[in-house]
Amino acid sequence: MRDYSNIPTLNWTENDAARKAQAQIMRQEPVILQMPQSFRTDVDGSNFHCELDEQSGVLYGCDGGKLISELAAQNRIPELDRVAEACVRSSSLVDLDSSHKRLIVHD
Repeated sequence: MRDYSNIPTLNWTENDAARKAQAQIMRQEPVILQMPQSFRTDVDGSNFHCELDEQSGVLYGCDGGKLISELAAQNRIPELDRVAEACVRSSSLVDLDSSHKRLIVHD
């Protein structure tokens, strides 16, 4: 399991979370998006070029734009598309920690 302790966490339920995340990503700075417990994360990692850690169940190194766009549609959260667009522009990767409902955006 990777160490994410030095990456800032942004709670998705905070005001202006999408804009804040977008700004962070466009500055090429990593950020953890803490999503609500109701957030659905059931995706096929192979569709997004992810690597699966069998022990933790975390999907690593996913195509950020495609994965987040899919999760935005699946969860009906259009604001998340702003984050997906920022990932495309910055070529960011995403780790998906389903058990903790976290999207870890990094380079």
